[in-house]
Amino acid sequence: MEPFAPLGRIVAVRGQKCGHSPGDNPSTDCQADATWHIMWNTEGDAGLACGPHMDEARRSLVFIDSHRVGPDCAMPGTLWDFDGQRCVYPEEPTVDNAAAEQAVTA
Repeated sequence: MEPFAPLGRIVAVRGQKCGHSPGDNPSTDCQADATWHIMWNTEGDAGLACGPHMDEARRSLVFIDSHRVGPDCAMPGTLWDFDGQRCVYPEEPTVDNAAAEQAVTA
């Protein structure tokens, strides 16, 4: 089994629903509310997961970081705050926090 998450089609945030979709097919999309935000790779590809699918990801997939879903997760222009374990939407990132934050592609 490949340890890297298969990055599927780009979908609307769907009201912050879990992004798990076996076969990358809309008919198999998980309908549960997302409770976790996951950064899959160093390119900033990110996704959302419900609790059971986050547990599955922890057991079998490689990812960079994760945190609980917050109000700024999956918003355009959001930055991933590794130290604060959250997403932030700053007006102007400062030099101090820019090194600890990375743009997120949701």
